[in-house]
Amino acid sequence: MKNRSLVLLSGEGTTVPDAEARALFLAYDPGSSFERPDPRVLLAESAADPFRIGRRIAFARRAGVLVDEPREALPMLAGRRVRFRCFDLENGFPRPDPAHYLRGAAASVDLQHPELELTLVRGDAEYLAVTSPGTMVQGWAQRRPRKRPFFHPSAIFPKLSRALVNLSRVREGEVFLEPFAGTGSLAIEASKLGARVVAVDVAERMARGAHSNMVFFGERWMAVVRADAARLPLAAADAVATDIPYGRASSTRGLKPEEILRAALESLGPILKEGSHAVFMHPQSLRVDGGGSFGLVEEHHLHVHKLLTRTITVLEKR
Repeated sequence: MKNRSLVLLSGEGTTVPDAEARALFLAYDPGSSFERPDPRVLLAESAADPFRIGRRIAFARRAGVLVDEPREALPMLAGRRVRFRCFDLENGFPRPDPAHYLRGAAASVDLQHPELELTLVRGDAEYLAVTSPGTMVQGWAQRRPRKRPFFHPSAIFPKLSRALVNLSRVREGEVFLEPFAGTGSLAIEASKLGARVVAVDVAERMARGAHSNMVFFGERWMAVVRADAARLPLAAADAVATDIPYGRASSTRGLKPEEILRAALESLGPILKEGSHAVFMHPQSLRVDGGGSFGLVEEHHLHVHKLLTRTITVLEKR
């Protein structure tokens, strides 16, 4: 059965928040359809559970069940600890009355630790949804690179790592492959989502470091392996996400990023089944269009500083 869902996207000025939310709905229901009636509002018609989306998503403030009016939410709120919250996406709105929205709810009000929230979003129009904000607290700060026992300057922050994993559309119990594991940033986030992780790095120091970080955070994995991404040591995977190594701080073995990418794609072709997704983050100067076994799905750009823009490319196995 299809649900009407709302995602309040975060305010970053990139296309990543929208793409991440869509990828998550499509992972659980390929027949999902979407509307963007407001720059920060994504509406989905999908059989995917919006609360599961909320537990996974990185670049969003809220995700939940869209309702037309407050009384439609009452059965969901009954017997729960609840609160009302309003997000004004534009200035000039009058202050809403929480009692109006919660009137008739057989629930207890808990402003600090609610199980559910009746969320009002006001922008070009008004949107009302039942959300679960407590499950969206991801603890990014506790997993930031400097908190890990093994640190390397190339490490990706956990929020972006989670988004890259989500763009791969991996589901719980599926095999997630990180062919350039580094410090294990993506592997940690994939494991937290319930994926079966295989992390690979050609440098022994990095492979050992990724392993120590996984152990430190209590994550499970199928394997953390020292191996060449051009000769991957597994027969099959369901999804791939990675950051292509480049620059002096990374283990490139003297190869150019385009050579590393080409070899990785050739190795991934026989491993991924048709319809699987591979996500690559790389310098904007590196063109990633798949070719051969892969088709281009989408590209997103992240401005780092005036000399560097990172690109996230999503490919689909043909």
